[in-house]
Amino acid sequence: MNIMLKSRRFILKATLALGVAPLAIAEEKPMTTTAANKAFINKMLAEKKRLEDFPDRFVPDLVMYEPAVLPFGGTYRGLREFQQFYPAVRKYYDFETWQVLGVFADGDTVFATTRVAVAGTTRIMYIAEQFTFSGEKITQVRVHVCDAER
Repeated sequence: MNIMLKSRRFILKATLALGVAPLAIAEEKPMTTTAANKAFINKMLAEKKRLEDFPDRFVPDLVMYEPAVLPFGGTYRGLREFQQFYPAVRKYYDFETWQVLGVFADGDTVFATTRVAVAGTTRIMYIAEQFTFSGEKITQVRVHVCDAER
């Protein structure tokens, strides 16, 4: 028997005798759909990207709910309606101040919290975006907001 095999057997016997489990080769587990969706939302928001930058990640009949208290508040369906109201979003917020505060996921829902200034004012808007997924595609986005003076 060669010296390497004897050494391995000795180490295994010694670790078992001490009550220490032998080291196992770690298997890399695939990312869950929930974790993948969370990572996607984190990336999209941190890079200040838009839904249309990722056409394979939302369903064609995506529904978006914007709070009625906002100038562009309402319910929008599909990419075309998103593209019609989104320029008003870009004007309303000062995206230079955009900060992702956290991204949280549970099952088919991802929540992202952000902070942004309202353009031309002293107001800060705190936003919670609720993304609902079917698999890896967004089916619904619901926005919740509150604001505060700077």
